[in-house]
Amino acid sequence: MRTPIETEAFGDESKQAIFMVSGWAMPKEVMANFARRLSERFYVVVANLPGVSLDEQWISRTRIGPNYDIDALTEQLIDLAPGNAWWLGWSLGGMISTYVAARRSSCVMGLITFSSSPSFVQREGWSDAMSEIDFDAFVALVDQQPEQGLKRFVMLQAKGAQSDRQLVKQLQSLLPVATLNQAALIGGLRMLKSLDVRRELSLLDRPNLHVFGGKDALVSAQCLEQQTDVNPLQEILIMPNCAHQAFLEEEEACVQAVENFIDANNS
Repeated sequence: MRTPIETEAFGDESKQAIFMVSGWAMPKEVMANFARRLSERFYVVVANLPGVSLDEQWISRTRIGPNYDIDALTEQLIDLAPGNAWWLGWSLGGMISTYVAARRSSCVMGLITFSSSPSFVQREGWSDAMSEIDFDAFVALVDQQPEQGLKRFVMLQAKGAQSDRQLVKQLQSLLPVATLNQAALIGGLRMLKSLDVRRELSLLDRPNLHVFGGKDALVSAQCLEQQTDVNPLQEILIMPNCAHQAFLEEEEACVQAVENFIDANNS
Protein backbone atom coordinates (compact mmCIF):
# COMPACT_ATOMS: atom_id res chain seq x y z
CA MET A 1 0.00 0.00 0.00
CA ARG A 2 1.24 3.48 -0.86
CA THR A 3 1.05 6.56 1.34
CA PRO A 4 -2.03 8.54 0.24
CA ILE A 5 -1.33 11.85 -1.49
CA GLU A 6 -3.53 14.78 -0.54
CA THR A 7 -5.13 16.75 -3.38
CA GLU A 8 -7.48 19.70 -3.70
CA ALA A 9 -9.67 20.53 -6.69
CA PHE A 10 -10.80 23.91 -8.00
CA GLY A 11 -13.35 24.73 -10.69
CA ASP A 12 -15.63 22.87 -13.07
CA GLU A 13 -14.73 19.27 -13.90
CA SER A 14 -16.10 19.67 -17.43
CA LYS A 15 -13.35 22.18 -18.35
CA GLN A 16 -9.85 21.50 -19.67
CA ALA A 17 -7.83 20.11 -16.75
CA ILE A 18 -4.55 21.20 -15.18
CA PHE A 19 -2.80 18.91 -12.68
CA MET A 20 -0.38 20.73 -10.38
CA VAL A 21 2.41 19.07 -8.38
CA SER A 22 3.92 21.11 -5.57
CA GLY A 23 7.58 21.32 -4.57
CA TRP A 24 9.73 19.80 -1.83
CA ALA A 25 8.22 20.23 1.67
CA MET A 26 5.77 22.86 0.46
CA PRO A 27 2.06 22.05 0.87
CA LYS A 28 -0.48 22.54 -1.91
CA GLU A 29 -1.79 25.63 -0.11
CA VAL A 30 1.23 27.54 -1.47
CA MET A 31 -0.23 27.10 -4.96
CA ALA A 32 -3.90 27.51 -3.97
CA ASN A 33 -4.39 31.14 -5.02
CA PHE A 34 -2.71 30.46 -8.37
CA ALA A 35 -4.89 27.37 -8.83
CA ARG A 36 -8.01 29.28 -7.85
CA ARG A 37 -7.24 31.99 -10.40
CA LEU A 38 -6.60 29.43 -13.16
CA SER A 39 -9.83 27.65 -12.25
CA GLU A 40 -11.75 30.55 -13.80
CA ARG A 41 -10.93 28.87 -17.12
CA PHE A 42 -9.71 25.38 -16.18
CA TYR A 43 -10.44 22.51 -13.84
CA VAL A 44 -7.40 22.48 -11.54
CA VAL A 45 -6.26 19.71 -9.19
CA VAL A 46 -3.29 20.41 -6.90
CA ALA A 47 -1.31 17.54 -5.37
CA ASN A 48 1.05 17.45 -2.43
CA LEU A 49 4.13 15.28 -2.54
CA PRO A 50 3.98 12.13 -0.36
CA GLY A 51 3.93 12.79 3.37
CA VAL A 52 3.36 16.53 3.01
CA SER A 53 0.16 18.05 4.45
CA LEU A 54 -1.06 20.79 6.75
CA ASP A 55 -3.94 18.56 7.86
CA GLU A 56 -3.07 16.82 11.14
CA GLN A 57 -5.93 14.34 10.70
CA TRP A 58 -4.67 13.45 7.22
CA ILE A 59 -1.18 12.79 8.55
CA SER A 60 -2.54 10.76 11.49
CA ARG A 61 -4.37 8.46 9.07
CA THR A 62 -1.15 7.71 7.20
CA ARG A 63 0.15 4.45 8.64
CA ILE A 64 3.09 3.83 6.34
CA GLY A 65 6.07 5.91 5.30
CA PRO A 66 6.07 8.01 2.13
CA ASN A 67 7.38 6.35 -1.03
CA TYR A 68 9.80 8.47 -3.05
CA ASP A 69 10.59 5.89 -5.72
CA ILE A 70 10.13 7.83 -8.96
CA ASP A 71 8.35 5.06 -10.87
CA ALA A 72 5.95 4.25 -8.01
CA LEU A 73 5.28 7.96 -7.54
CA THR A 74 4.63 8.34 -11.27
CA GLU A 75 1.87 5.74 -11.15
CA GLN A 76 0.42 7.20 -7.98
CA LEU A 77 0.21 10.70 -9.46
CA ILE A 78 -1.26 9.43 -12.75
CA ASP A 79 -4.00 7.73 -10.74
CA LEU A 80 -4.83 11.07 -9.10
CA ALA A 81 -4.62 13.28 -12.17
CA PRO A 82 -7.66 14.10 -14.29
CA GLY A 83 -7.64 12.54 -17.75
CA ASN A 84 -6.16 14.60 -20.59
CA ALA A 85 -4.63 17.11 -18.17
CA TRP A 86 -1.83 19.57 -18.63
CA TRP A 87 0.75 18.88 -15.92
CA LEU A 88 2.19 21.87 -14.08
CA GLY A 89 4.99 21.28 -11.59
CA TRP A 90 6.93 23.58 -9.30
CA SER A 91 10.61 22.90 -8.49
CA LEU A 92 10.87 19.19 -7.53
CA GLY A 93 7.27 18.84 -8.68
CA GLY A 94 8.39 20.09 -12.07
CA MET A 95 11.16 17.50 -12.30
CA ILE A 96 8.68 14.76 -11.42
CA SER A 97 6.17 16.10 -13.94
CA THR A 98 8.87 16.14 -16.62
CA TYR A 99 9.63 12.48 -15.90
CA VAL A 100 5.94 11.57 -16.13
CA ALA A 101 5.38 13.57 -19.32
CA ALA A 102 8.31 11.84 -21.04
CA ARG A 103 7.77 8.31 -19.75
CA ARG A 104 3.95 8.26 -19.81
CA SER A 105 3.17 10.85 -22.47
CA SER A 106 -0.21 9.32 -23.33
CA CYS A 107 -1.40 10.53 -19.90
CA VAL A 108 -0.23 14.12 -20.36
CA MET A 109 -1.49 16.84 -22.73
CA GLY A 110 1.53 19.04 -22.16
CA LEU A 111 4.03 20.18 -19.52
CA ILE A 112 4.58 23.47 -17.70
CA THR A 113 7.27 23.84 -15.04
CA PHE A 114 8.11 26.67 -12.65
CA SER A 115 11.64 27.08 -11.27
CA SER A 116 12.57 23.53 -12.19
CA SER A 117 15.98 22.38 -13.40
CA PRO A 118 16.49 18.97 -15.04
CA SER A 119 19.19 18.39 -12.42
CA PHE A 120 19.10 20.31 -9.15
CA VAL A 121 22.68 19.35 -8.25
CA GLN A 122 25.86 19.59 -10.25
CA ARG A 123 26.94 16.56 -12.25
CA GLU A 124 29.02 15.88 -15.34
CA GLY A 125 27.96 18.27 -18.08
CA TRP A 126 25.71 20.23 -15.73
CA SER A 127 27.64 22.83 -13.74
CA ASP A 128 25.00 25.57 -13.34
CA ALA A 129 23.37 23.96 -10.30
CA MET A 130 23.90 23.49 -6.55
CA SER A 131 27.15 21.80 -5.57
CA GLU A 132 26.91 18.36 -3.99
CA ILE A 133 28.77 19.64 -0.92
CA ASP A 134 26.24 22.43 -0.33
CA PHE A 135 23.33 20.09 -0.96
CA ASP A 136 24.63 17.46 1.47
CA ALA A 137 25.14 20.14 4.12
CA PHE A 138 21.51 21.18 3.73
CA VAL A 139 20.35 17.56 3.99
CA ALA A 140 22.33 17.22 7.23
CA LEU A 141 20.66 20.35 8.62
CA VAL A 142 17.18 19.05 7.75
CA ASP A 143 18.02 15.67 9.25
CA GLN A 144 19.31 17.11 12.53
CA GLN A 145 17.14 20.24 12.86
CA PRO A 146 14.20 19.93 10.46
CA GLU A 147 12.44 23.13 11.52
CA GLN A 148 15.65 25.12 11.06
CA GLY A 149 16.17 23.43 7.70
CA LEU A 150 12.71 24.47 6.53
CA LYS A 151 13.26 28.04 7.66
CA ARG A 152 16.57 28.10 5.81
CA PHE A 153 14.83 26.78 2.70
CA VAL A 154 12.19 29.51 2.87
CA MET A 155 14.88 32.17 3.10
CA LEU A 156 16.54 30.75 -0.02
CA GLN A 157 13.24 30.61 -1.87
CA ALA A 158 12.51 34.26 -1.14
CA LYS A 159 16.06 35.53 -1.75
CA GLY A 160 16.03 37.95 -4.67
CA ALA A 161 12.29 38.63 -4.55
CA GLN A 162 11.19 42.27 -4.69
CA SER A 163 9.13 41.87 -1.50
CA ASP A 164 11.32 39.24 0.14
CA ARG A 165 10.26 39.90 3.76
CA GLN A 166 6.58 39.68 2.92
CA LEU A 167 7.22 36.51 0.90
CA VAL A 168 9.16 34.92 3.78
CA LYS A 169 6.23 35.57 6.14
CA GLN A 170 3.79 34.14 3.62
CA LEU A 171 5.82 30.97 3.05
CA GLN A 172 6.64 30.48 6.74
CA SER A 173 2.94 30.65 7.58
CA LEU A 174 2.41 27.64 5.33
CA LEU A 175 5.28 25.47 6.54
CA PRO A 176 4.04 22.05 7.74
CA VAL A 177 5.65 22.47 11.18
CA ALA A 178 2.83 20.84 13.19
CA THR A 179 2.64 17.97 10.69
CA LEU A 180 6.35 17.58 10.08
CA ASN A 181 7.17 14.23 8.46
CA GLN A 182 10.90 13.60 8.66
CA ALA A 183 10.74 10.63 6.28
CA ALA A 184 9.00 12.80 3.67
CA LEU A 185 11.57 15.58 3.99
CA ILE A 186 14.58 13.27 3.66
CA GLY A 187 12.93 11.11 1.00
CA GLY A 188 12.16 14.17 -1.07
CA LEU A 189 15.72 15.47 -0.72
CA ARG A 190 17.16 12.12 -1.80
CA MET A 191 14.96 12.23 -4.88
CA LEU A 192 15.95 15.84 -5.55
CA LYS A 193 19.61 14.83 -5.48
CA SER A 194 19.32 11.69 -7.57
CA LEU A 195 16.76 12.76 -10.16
CA ASP A 196 18.26 13.74 -13.52
CA VAL A 197 15.64 14.33 -16.22
CA ARG A 198 17.87 15.82 -18.91
CA ARG A 199 17.22 12.86 -21.21
CA GLU A 200 13.48 12.97 -20.52
CA LEU A 201 13.40 16.68 -21.30
CA SER A 202 15.11 16.16 -24.65
CA LEU A 203 12.75 13.29 -25.60
CA LEU A 204 9.45 14.96 -24.65
CA ASP A 205 6.88 14.73 -27.44
CA ARG A 206 4.47 17.13 -25.78
CA PRO A 207 4.49 20.95 -25.77
CA ASN A 208 6.55 22.11 -22.81
CA LEU A 209 6.98 25.53 -21.21
CA HIS A 210 9.57 26.27 -18.54
CA VAL A 211 9.17 29.41 -16.41
CA PHE A 212 12.12 30.71 -14.42
CA GLY A 213 12.69 33.61 -12.05
CA GLY A 214 15.53 35.87 -13.07
CA LYS A 215 16.46 36.43 -9.40
CA ASP A 216 16.05 32.79 -8.28
CA ALA A 217 18.78 31.79 -5.79
CA LEU A 218 17.97 28.06 -6.02
CA VAL A 219 17.52 27.38 -9.75
CA SER A 220 19.40 29.39 -12.35
CA ALA A 221 17.21 31.05 -14.97
CA GLN A 222 19.87 30.12 -17.51
CA CYS A 223 20.18 26.46 -16.50
CA LEU A 224 18.63 25.13 -19.71
CA GLU A 225 21.36 26.81 -21.74
CA GLN A 226 23.49 23.79 -20.70
CA GLN A 227 21.30 21.43 -22.73
CA THR A 228 23.05 19.50 -25.45
CA ASP A 229 19.84 18.14 -27.01
CA VAL A 230 17.28 20.94 -27.10
CA ASN A 231 13.68 19.78 -27.42
CA PRO A 232 12.02 21.39 -30.47
CA LEU A 233 8.72 21.68 -28.58
CA GLN A 234 10.36 23.51 -25.69
CA GLU A 235 9.65 27.14 -24.74
CA ILE A 236 11.35 29.15 -22.00
CA LEU A 237 9.96 32.17 -20.18
CA ILE A 238 12.11 34.17 -17.76
CA MET A 239 10.38 36.46 -15.27
CA PRO A 240 13.26 38.88 -14.66
CA ASN A 241 12.13 40.27 -11.30
CA CYS A 242 11.03 37.00 -9.69
CA ALA A 243 12.74 34.57 -7.34
CA HIS A 244 11.79 30.89 -6.85
CA GLN A 245 7.99 31.17 -6.91
CA ALA A 246 6.93 33.44 -9.76
CA PHE A 247 3.32 32.29 -9.45
CA LEU A 248 3.19 34.01 -6.04
CA GLU A 249 5.28 37.03 -6.93
CA GLU A 250 3.62 37.89 -10.26
CA GLU A 251 0.48 35.79 -10.23
CA GLU A 252 -1.42 37.53 -13.02
CA ALA A 253 1.52 37.40 -15.45
CA CYS A 254 1.94 33.69 -14.72
CA VAL A 255 -1.77 33.03 -15.23
CA GLN A 256 -1.60 34.77 -18.60
CA ALA A 257 1.50 32.80 -19.57
CA VAL A 258 -0.17 29.48 -18.73
CA GLU A 259 -3.41 30.39 -20.51
CA ASN A 260 -1.61 31.63 -23.62
CA PHE A 261 0.62 28.55 -23.80
CA ILE A 262 -2.27 26.11 -23.45
CA ASP A 263 -4.39 28.06 -25.95
CA ALA A 264 -1.55 28.06 -28.48
CA ASN A 265 -0.98 24.31 -28.14
CA ASN A 266 -4.46 22.88 -27.70
CA SER A 267 -5.33 20.74 -30.70
